[in-house]
Amino acid sequence: MYDIPLGFSSAAVKAGLKNNDYDLAVIKSEPPSVVSAVYTQNSFQAAPILFSKKNDKNNIDLLIVNSKIANSLTGKKGYDDVLDIVKYASEVFKIKKENILTASTGIIGEYLDTKKIKDGIKKASNSMSFDFDNIARAIQTRDKFNKIYTSSMEVSGKTARFYATAKGSSIIHPNMATVLLFIFTDLNVEKEALCKAFKEAVNKTLNRISIDGETSTNDMALIMANGALNNKPITERNKKLFKELKNKLDEICAYLAKMIILDGEGMTKTIIVSVKRAKTQNDAFYAAQKIAVSNLVKILFLSKNPNFEKILSVLGNINININNLSLQVNDVYIYRNGVINKNKEDIAKLKKDIDSERKENYITIDLGFNTKYEDYYYFTDLTQEYISIHSSYNI
Repeated sequence: MYDIPLGFSSAAVKAGLKNNDYDLAVIKSEPPSVVSAVYTQNSFQAAPILFSKKNDKNNIDLLIVNSKIANSLTGKKGYDDVLDIVKYASEVFKIKKENILTASTGIIGEYLDTKKIKDGIKKASNSMSFDFDNIARAIQTRDKFNKIYTSSMEVSGKTARFYATAKGSSIIHPNMATVLLFIFTDLNVEKEALCKAFKEAVNKTLNRISIDGETSTNDMALIMANGALNNKPITERNKKLFKELKNKLDEICAYLAKMIILDGEGMTKTIIVSVKRAKTQNDAFYAAQKIAVSNLVKILFLSKNPNFEKILSVLGNINININNLSLQVNDVYIYRNGVINKNKEDIAKLKKDIDSERKENYITIDLGFNTKYEDYYYFTDLTQEYISIHSSYNI
């Protein structure tokens, strides 16, 4: 049993979208929550995203999430279906339509079964409880495990609680990664401060992971803060508490981002690429991203005879200082001082390391400029299993 934030109730139900599994989650906030949300930058944004973007400036009473069907690329009918569902939910829960958010995940190009969802909402309204049992399962598609994180924060002698859950295992890449991520807290925080802290946290975590370099139509990260703790509101002016809030959201989002990578479909290894001493901050980000989305780099970590010098060719199209650049994989230098490492013992050690059951690997790149600009990315290898999975069903 998790320690749930005050003022939240929820229900996960089996609405029949995923046969006999949880596929609909309803979360109620009482009092209503201020929210901050970050959405996919994909031009083909799904109907629930378009609807939620209109409402997220309001205080929110209800969040409705369904899995199995994404309600994406469904045109006017898809949006009308959302309106139909929300109208029904507003009547069942006796709240305004403008105070409801929606999210969907699953197969694109198919319409929602609105009757099943409305029946599920009615069922949920009769089974709301002060826990989050099965919410993580209800929002999943092909996840292999639940992604849940709970934490707390001391504020003026009171304990604010955080409950967070996410889904995601493929089509992962900024902006945003293919995820649904929801954080619920009873903290009282000013909306402007919440938005700044949350969006910075998302940028440093969810926007630094990649499984396959692809972004979907339904991505959404959301935090709901209902203020039920009755602490003095946190604002940016209270630098100490605001910093603590930022650190807490960084912690939560980093944990769930890592869980998404570890659940990457078909993956056998995870890799962190760290870029140091770039000419600019943008160069550091671009270099890290360039490595993370390179299929050439990904398959090196599957090779029985990896030629890690190939990473240099990937770096050759960005702003680097060739003579001062260094490249390291795990604890072995591949290139430094303008010279490729030909030491047979080093290479044999690295090959054995890569061929082992070691899950987490590291690429460290020093771009050779006299600066402190650095960035990183967290990504996976690309296996035949990934190809098999994504060629075997409608994604």
